[in-house]
Amino acid sequence: MTKIIEGQNLVAIFNANLANYAQKHETLGRKFSQKLDKNRLPFQRDRDRIIHSTAFRRLKGKLQVINPTENDHYRNRLTHTLEVAQISRDLARDLNLNEDLAETIALAHDLGHPPFGHAGEHALNEKMQEHNLNFDHNKQALRILTIYEQRYIEFSGLNLTQEVLDGIQKHESEFYRNNKRIFSPHLESQLVDICDEIAYLSADIEDGLKAGFFKLSDLKHLEIIEKAIINLSIDNQNFVPAISRAVIRYLLEKIREFSAQHIEKYQIKTLQDVQNNRQKIIFWSDEFFEKFNEVKDFLMLNFYKKPPVAQHTEQGQQILKNIFDFLLKNPEKIPQHFMPEERLPQRICDYIAGMTDRFAIEFYEKIKK
Repeated sequence: MTKIIEGQNLVAIFNANLANYAQKHETLGRKFSQKLDKNRLPFQRDRDRIIHSTAFRRLKGKLQVINPTENDHYRNRLTHTLEVAQISRDLARDLNLNEDLAETIALAHDLGHPPFGHAGEHALNEKMQEHNLNFDHNKQALRILTIYEQRYIEFSGLNLTQEVLDGIQKHESEFYRNNKRIFSPHLESQLVDICDEIAYLSADIEDGLKAGFFKLSDLKHLEIIEKAIINLSIDNQNFVPAISRAVIRYLLEKIREFSAQHIEKYQIKTLQDVQNNRQKIIFWSDEFFEKFNEVKDFLMLNFYKKPPVAQHTEQGQQILKNIFDFLLKNPEKIPQHFMPEERLPQRICDYIAGMTDRFAIEFYEKIKK
């Protein structure tokens, strides 16, 4: 890939407010050459491509925790994504990181999720492992964005910048580019991971309270919740959205604090310092991480594993497994554009991963007759 700069006049303006260790508004390039856009920077252009994608629209019909057909007021995968993007923008701006890059990665971070939330992901991974393959929603997002999205005549995929693709992939270990060892692509990627957790934790507290799975009194023994709501009036403590806002505000305050400490501790001054650093920089302290996990454990026990939620996700898992087995025996039912040159299990996986919850249920109802 050749290094390109789009919107040259805009680049200097937007870069002026970024920290030295932020990813600047410059890119290693795209796989396929395209005309420069004088009015949009590269990551702004990528953001728009993702928003207009079919996979992005499908997020509306994918479960977050509560079945999206149960009630319009609970989060679905799309509303969660928008919340992650909003929190990511704010945190990136506070830390003088690249707001456009963070927002773009956030908007794409869940595109690879199959129906029925994480339970659906586990089901697909189990079926793929039977064929010595695996399923990971981050890798699936890359397949969608580089292969299956068809919005251009000249090529498959959205032809996103390398920096956005790096952020979506969320490398858990080092990788190489041009024989250079890189441990982390950029802080904006780490930031989105944290904002994803902040978004779903606060949202699941709100949805769980509204749905009656637990009460605020059940949460107050958790240190993070206690400190988050300490300044709320009695009236606001009885107003569920105020609790969610307080949790977001408190967690953002803490991640700013810990990130500044880590930047100083690891002597992060340039993007290269970020890439060479083996430790997460935008992350909690070890002590706070334990407190954070206490809230996650509470939600697991009192929300995710509660019968009304668990029953739907368990049914969803079985539906996806049955669809997978059916398509193994009836591959002609897979639409032709699902990579006929790929191994059959991968084609099946790609097809199922793109389904919404409703489509998967309707498909299963047809094949079981």
